Amino acid sequence: MALAVFGGVSFAQNHQLATGVSVNGTYVGAVANPDVFQQASAFVRTSASEALGYDYNFENEALSTHPVIVANDALISEEALVDKICDANNIVNYTYVLEVNGQAVASGSESALENALKAKLSEYRTENTISVEFTSPISISREIISADEQRSFAPVEDALDATSQEEVIYTVQAGDTWSEIAARYDMSSSELLALNPGFDIDKIWLDQELTVSAAVPLLSVKSVERVEYQSAVPYETEWVDDSSMYQGESRVLTAGVDGVANVTANVTRLDGTETGRDVLSSVTVTEPVTRVVAVGTKERPKTMASGSFSWPTSGRLTSTFGGRRSPGGIGSTNHKGIDIAGSRGQAIKAADGGTVTYAGWMGGYGYLVIIDHGNGYQTYYGHNSKLLVNVGTKVYKGQQIAKMGSTGNSTGNHCHFEIRKYGTSVNPLNYL
Repeated sequence: MALAVFGGVSFAQNHQLATGVSVNGTYVGAVANPDVFQQASAFVRTSASEALGYDYNFENEALSTHPVIVANDALISEEALVDKICDANNIVNYTYVLEVNGQAVASGSESALENALKAKLSEYRTENTISVEFTSPISISREIISADEQRSFAPVEDALDATSQEEVIYTVQAGDTWSEIAARYDMSSSELLALNPGFDIDKIWLDQELTVSAAVPLLSVKSVERVEYQSAVPYETEWVDDSSMYQGESRVLTAGVDGVANVTANVTRLDGTETGRDVLSSVTVTEPVTRVVAVGTKERPKTMASGSFSWPTSGRLTSTFGGRRSPGGIGSTNHKGIDIAGSRGQAIKAADGGTVTYAGWMGGYGYLVIIDHGNGYQTYYGHNSKLLVNVGTKVYKGQQIAKMGSTGNSTGNHCHFEIRKYGTSVNPLNYL
């Protein structure tokens, strides 16, 4: 008798009167009371209506309840009942939804979504990583959504690799320049080059395709790595006066050598691309060697080359450097200088300081002066009517050396002016 009483008490303690629920005539479980059933069914009705866009009232489910005695641990939760009601149709689903920036991008089991997010983060994790995180707000919540919406979702791995903005390509048009294209898209030339590595900004061609806006990932990952490396410590330069050299001259007495430092830094990356570097410590292990440069203080002679050229005379430019028609049938068709027309007797001046190495008649040049400037450059002054200097004369920049004429192969009064660099004629207009 005692055992029977004890057994009855034990049964009463472990069981309770509950609300059994059937869906489409099939018993699906029991909830604690009718309120739980009402709350679950109301949630399904409201959420399904929002998901479908019309008032949903269980067109595909027959719901019924009845009293039932069940073990305490056999009761199902409100959430479990919602799941069972939704399972009975193919119009809505009760599932976990992943949202990025408030936009639903994937659905599935909670563990599958969480594991996909962890795998995405692990792509940017290394042995040196101290933190890794998504830059956008992310949430996983269980929701009722339409079956059509769930079918439209890509697999979660694909969704996490999707872009919110596609790459923008520009096709080069006639007349375009690199800088104009960059300005058109509010970029600098260097920023446009960063989007198109390996391109030559000086050589673009018709129909060439340039990336003007990179694809923007739907989900970006920010990572921070603690790195250690060696960095150069720049050397300093010391300038010392040297009275044995002319002003403007210099020579290196001691070559500079960069030092070496051990650096510890936190490197921030966005989707694997470095965006910042915070140096935590820098310890110099090899000191830099100072570069020592001697600079001349000795006053330069007026006759010493300045390194730049002035016009030898004033007048009208009648012939330029390079190929041309032969003037009067007597001039060269490969003109090695320029012709400056003026009046007979007009002053011809040294274009820079130097030493006269030729002063006299030279064939088609007529009366010619050649000045060696001592820096690899020579200048020629031809067709003069009178020479005012001799071989060996040291002249200063702007000093008169001759008078204009029309001697030699000439069709009128002018100065034929040449600049030769290490013996090769160059276009004077690039130097004047």
